[in-house]
Amino acid sequence: MEADLRTLYERADGFHFSESTIRSLHERVGKALEGGSPTREMEVEYRRALLRYFASFDTQTRMQLRDLDRRLAELAQAQLNFSAERNVAVRRLENIGRMLGMLDGATA
Repeated sequence: MEADLRTLYERADGFHFSESTIRSLHERVGKALEGGSPTREMEVEYRRALLRYFASFDTQTRMQLRDLDRRLAELAQAQLNFSAERNVAVRRLENIGRMLGMLDGATA
């Protein structure tokens, strides 16, 4: 489903373009749409530029998500390990307490 130029422009207008080339082209397309005179060449150039921009953005965002998922998995594993380690320390403390109680009773 190919969006018409105005719909494409309006959807893209919600993004902040950090690259001056795409930002400038986006502004030119907006002015052309206001004036009612966008050319077919301008539309093709705009669509190609948006495709390059968003394909790159898509790749970067997917890499970021993979990294975050990996880090979250590591964090979950660390939390599990800390919880198990804490349980061992609690049991050790309980056993030590029983031993101290037995020793205290034996020395009285």
